[in-house]
Amino acid sequence: MEAYPWHAEVLDELAQRLARDALPAAIGLSCAEGWGGQSLLARASMLLLALDQDQQPGVLAHPDFRWAVPEGSMIKVDQVRALNAFAVQTPQIAPRKVVAILDAHLLNANASNTLLKTLEEPSANTHILLCTAHWSRLLPTLRSRCQHFPVTASITQADNWLREQGVAATPEQLAQAGYAPITMREQFADFDLQPLLAEVAVSQHFSELVDRVINLGTELVLGSWFRLLITQQGHAPSRALLAFADELSDARRMLDTTNSTNVRLALERLFHLWQQVVAYQARMRQDS
Repeated sequence: MEAYPWHAEVLDELAQRLARDALPAAIGLSCAEGWGGQSLLARASMLLLALDQDQQPGVLAHPDFRWAVPEGSMIKVDQVRALNAFAVQTPQIAPRKVVAILDAHLLNANASNTLLKTLEEPSANTHILLCTAHWSRLLPTLRSRCQHFPVTASITQADNWLREQGVAATPEQLAQAGYAPITMREQFADFDLQPLLAEVAVSQHFSELVDRVINLGTELVLGSWFRLLITQQGHAPSRALLAFADELSDARRMLDTTNSTNVRLALERLFHLWQQVVAYQARMRQDS
């Protein structure tokens, strides 16, 4: 999981409050788009679960952790009901349970109202984290019950980080990307994906290719891959390509909250699916 310097202030504040036993049950995390909100949510969850930030690969399989992400365009009431049921259970390993909601502004009305009941009467040793790039879109009743920890977007930090990543963006380019450093890195990093995808299409063994993607940066590669799909789809993308784009999007979403073994399995699955897409496209060209 990648750490970003602009998250440090919020994570340090959470750690200090945790040490003083002064951390609220309901925590609101806001981080602008392109500034790594999912990574922030994962690292905050790991902090609360007392997991090592550097060595522990993820939290998704932890028995005292549950999370919800949007299904389609919203987070639905059934997802929140499952989180509420988990929240009343006793911690199994960690000193506390953690419930995390990514893109919390996409909670629909029923889901928001269902979550509100848990926020009003939180269970002992349970923390609920709501992370969003659009804090003002949360229902006022939800916002009022969360202590808000916003990430301060530092353009200087973003520029320094981009230079460390080998991306020398002009102020105009940074402005066009909404001053979002992660977006900028994906857009302007000196990385040509096509040779890698050509190897994936014909490879019988993926282990070496998986190693290469991890070394390059899984988030960078999958982000570049997703944008490449978008630009290549045209006005009438095939069903196979659309289905693969959904799989790729799901894989990107789970990166920060899963372990290294699952990352490898996810990449191997994507490579296998990509071979099927390439074969399908070849058949379509022959038939046309």
